[in-house]
Amino acid sequence: MNRKERARQRWQILKEALSGRQSSDTCKHSVSVRRFSGYGLLNTTVQEVEGFKGAVWYRYTCPYQQDLQMNIRHLPGTINADTLLGFNNTGNVCVWPSEEIMAYHCMKNIEQFKNCNVCELGGGMTCLAGIAMCMLSEANNILVTDGNEDSVSNLSKIIQNKENKVSFKVEDCDTRVLRWGDGELEQDLTNKFDFVLCADCLFFEEGREDLIKKVFNLLKDEGTSLMFAPKRGTTFDDFVSLAKSVFNVEVMENYDDTIWDLHCKLKTDANGLYDENIHYPLFMKLTKKQS
Repeated sequence: MNRKERARQRWQILKEALSGRQSSDTCKHSVSVRRFSGYGLLNTTVQEVEGFKGAVWYRYTCPYQQDLQMNIRHLPGTINADTLLGFNNTGNVCVWPSEEIMAYHCMKNIEQFKNCNVCELGGGMTCLAGIAMCMLSEANNILVTDGNEDSVSNLSKIIQNKENKVSFKVEDCDTRVLRWGDGELEQDLTNKFDFVLCADCLFFEEGREDLIKKVFNLLKDEGTSLMFAPKRGTTFDDFVSLAKSVFNVEVMENYDDTIWDLHCKLKTDANGLYDENIHYPLFMKLTKKQS
């Protein structure tokens, strides 16, 4: 399949996901259907923000973390096959459940990031986990990234937001276009990070080996990657099998009491909208194998 055909296939998957319709071809690829809106771990209200137009700003808060108040800019949902010819644009469609849960997990375990270098990889238009950590953590520095230039431009606007900047505990917060499968990693990022965060980036087969290589090269020898992603058929397990060649891999299904309780309730109370195969993220830790 050539590049343009892959892009059109992705657009068809996303179009069906947003409309709530799922064809047999979509099922075959085990890609998320965006009928389930989220776990309620983060609340949003529309905000009026001066100096920025062409998108919508939301104030994000968390009922489990009273100190969180961040302004997040969402891009308008104008995506077609041509825009998907660039680097994967799925992160500009919406905030996926895995990103919500990863942000919550990082906030709940914020102390582990103290004095650390942290990179969020493939965080889409919002990088909720990375931005929340800029607000709440005592990390040394935080880099929020995506491979799509529109996403990274949006992330820059979020970081530049006056209210956000005043609230940041971390002074060194930056953005960068960072793609896997795009040549050698820049020298200033090689073996730099104590933590690499990644949510729901495992399901396109052609990118898995490159993602593993990118994470490996970003991490310090003693670093850890925290990943959240649903099973989506065999896609999660396929990634795990590849990752074991260079990483020690730990996978957890029940990793937080609050999230697990929500998950169990949703399985019985969501009127068929909730499908754990495509909505419930497993938690994976990767640490480098020592030679």
